[in-house]
Amino acid sequence: MLEGEVSGWSGVSKKNMFGYQGLYRDGKIFAALPRSRAMKSPRALMLKFADASPIILNSLEKDPRVDTVSGMSGARWFFFELDEASAMKDALGWLGRAYEAAKK
Repeated sequence: MLEGEVSGWSGVSKKNMFGYQGLYRDGKIFAALPRSRAMKSPRALMLKFADASPIILNSLEKDPRVDTVSGMSGARWFFFELDEASAMKDALGWLGRAYEAAKK
């Protein structure tokens, strides 16, 4: 469902990558959705914030469903755990923030 929604956003393309569906904005990756494998859990999507603002970083730290992706150097990657049906709205919100950050 998330993939279908995000696919309609301007400039979004998709690529299969290591068991994930990579989501790109004009060639810059901003998220990865689990397909056939997962690094944390099958319900955890990955968000990329290369140049996250202090406001975004603070929001990420306060959200209990967000965790860092350890072992990945360079840009900041975070997991968002879909823990209940109402988290879909929040997941779309985080995907939107990562999408906006990818245009920089």
